[in-house]
This record gives sequence, C-alpha cells and structure tokens, in this order.
Amino acid sequence: MRNLKKSRERDADDSSSINRLPDEIILQIINKIIDFKSLCVCYLVSRRFSSIVLQVDAISFTAPCIDLNIPDKNAVSDISPSGSFPPLISSFYGESFLSANRFFRNFKGVKSLCIELPSSSHRAIGNRFVFKWKVKFSNRVESFIFLSPDSVCDKDGFYLNGNGEEEEEEDNELFSDLFKQKRQVSFECLMDVLAWHLMLLYLVNDLPMLEEVSITDSGRRGRLSLSGKKLNEVKEWVHSASETELDRVEIPDMVSKCYIPVLKLPVSGYVMRGVFITIMEVKDLQGENNGLMNNEDGFEDKEEAAYTEAVMEILKNHKGNLSRLR
Repeated sequence: MRNLKKSRERDADDSSSINRLPDEIILQIINKIIDFKSLCVCYLVSRRFSSIVLQVDAISFTAPCIDLNIPDKNAVSDISPSGSFPPLISSFYGESFLSANRFFRNFKGVKSLCIELPSSSHRAIGNRFVFKWKVKFSNRVESFIFLSPDSVCDKDGFYLNGNGEEEEEEDNELFSDLFKQKRQVSFECLMDVLAWHLMLLYLVNDLPMLEEVSITDSGRRGRLSLSGKKLNEVKEWVHSASETELDRVEIPDMVSKCYIPVLKLPVSGYVMRGVFITIMEVKDLQGENNGLMNNEDGFEDKEEAAYTEAVMEILKNHKGNLSRLR
C-alpha cells in the first residue's frame, strides 16, 4: 500500500509537470503536430491548451471518405458550431468536413494550410480511367485543362497505366462511349475545382496570417495552391469584395477538345496513347494559358511532370487540332 501511494504521488507530480512549462514551450511542442485531428484532441485537454492550440502556424487535414450508406459522424462537432456555407461547397462534402472547415477559422495565426480531399468525393468517378487536371486561377477560375490518356509508357518501355495493347479493328461504338465518359468526367472535375476555389477564397478571407494554402485530392489528380505574390493579390481582392462577389461562381464558357492517338514527349521520353484533352476557358481570357505552361504547381514525381509536359506539348504543337465542343 505504501508503494502504491508513492507511485500515485509520482504520477501526480509527472502530470502536473507540464503545467509548469511556459506557453511558448508548449506551443513549440504542439506546432510539431500539424495533423488537424490530433490538434483537436489537444484543444479539448484544457482551457489553457485550447488557447495555445489556436496559435499553431501549420495545419494538415485529410478529409474522410464519404459513404452515403453510413451516417456521417462529425469528428469535431463538440468544438465547431454549425454554420452556413455556399451551396456549391455544402452540397459536395459531408458534415465532418464542413465542421472542420468552419473550425479552421479559429486558427487566426496559421500560416500554412494543406487540405486533402477524397479522390472521388461526391462523384461516381471511381477508377474507370486515369486522368489529371490543371487550372489557372486568381479571384476566379480562368482556365481548366483535363488530360486523360489510355496508357502512359516511360522511356524504358514500362507502362505506368494501361498495357499499350491496341485492337486490330477499332470498335467505334466503344471508342465513342469512352470519349463521352471522359468528357463527362472532365465537367464533373470542373465542378469540383469551382467548389475548391470558392473554399480557398473563404479560407484566405478568414485566415489573415496565411502564407500558403493547398487543396488537393488523395489520388493526386489535381491541386489548387496559393503562396507568395499570387496569394497577396487574391487577399487584396477578397478583402475588398462584397459577399455577393465572393460567392459568385463564374463557369468557363469556352470549351475545346482534342484526341491525339499517340503523343511523344521529347523531354521525359514518355509516350502517351489515346490522349483525350479538354480545355475550358473564360471567354475574355481565351488562349491565355501562360500560367498553365509555367507549371506553377511544382509537381513532385516523374509521372506528374510528364502530364505537365503533355499539356505543354499539346498547347505548343497540337493546338490546331483543338475543336470547339458543342
């Protein structure tokens, strides 16, 4: 009994030792966490911890996949009150994500924010085929490019997706159906991009210290990111915009498409077959795709760099093949 009493006294001393640490030291420790769910747990520890957690300068949040057959359990409902969002955002994501998004507003000192959304989100895109997209934007989505090859082969002959097999006799009906599917998915992705962009504008408006923000999906099919000069320009527009202007969604109205049987990429040595591309642009900015050509997203691996090169190659050498989509 005496040993048990001493053990409890030691435990009590250990548990209270953190209370003797100054807030600055605790903040340095918590700043190493970054993961949003873990920060929420720390937030609930005590009143002191809740005030310290809100001072972190970096957050990374991975949104849960949505299963329409299972009620969405709100992981942060105890700390994030309900609130309204633009319909375009509210209709796309589950309550857990929306609640987390609302709670971000409390982190007024955050400088870096990274959000990862489920690959298919609310769409029935699945894994029918491989595709990636790129977008040029500021206070509005100016142009959007969707690229989907049937197969991608690197310079060593290794197929990154697809198997490179071609039918001796092309099934025109099957080809037409696949073409229509890719066209439909490109429009679905554009709707995602518009929702992400609106979400990004709200984050920029609510987080005054933000220096970089990125929204991507778990399949790495595309990304919206802001930092540096571009972020400052968007901040200026957001802070001067009315609520009506902030919520206004402008859909690119000039749509072109192109199909290239074989696309050879001179820099990477990759070969893409059965390449479908859709370009959607705002009418008054048609043809101004310099931002897309400069690869501002900073893709990290060879495959993603190849997709960027493919877009550049098409815009440079195959632009005459693009036709207006009706």
